[in-house]
Amino acid sequence: MTDTPPATPFAPRKTDHLQGVTLENLLNQLVDQYGWATLSDLVRINCFRSNPSIRSSLTFLRRTPWARAQVEAVFIGFKDGLEVEAIRGRLKTMAAGDGLSKAAQKQKSAAAKPRKPGAPDPWKKARSE
Repeated sequence: MTDTPPATPFAPRKTDHLQGVTLENLLNQLVDQYGWATLSDLVRINCFRSNPSIRSSLTFLRRTPWARAQVEAVFIGFKDGLEVEAIRGRLKTMAAGDGLSKAAQKQKSAAAKPRKPGAPDPWKKARSE
């Protein structure tokens, strides 16, 4: 006989810190913990830097998957008890493309696509003036 307990379907799993947390609640916790200045240093978006508010940040984060993914990564690091420098390291690996969600990767690749050959340049008129 072995002394190992039988496997149960209810074995403890890794905690999902985002489960049941609204984006507004997440943002409020981060602002309370770090403040706008540190948040703007970690996630470089204007709604954290220039006249920051919860409302403007929520609007931007709901429309921008890559920024939301970064803020969620900061929140997960905060819940895991990581220091700011360790969270910054996680964000750097995300920026390299390792940790982006599929939606954020799609948005990033769409922005990086060059124009089709022969397609009109929308800025040509503005440049010539």
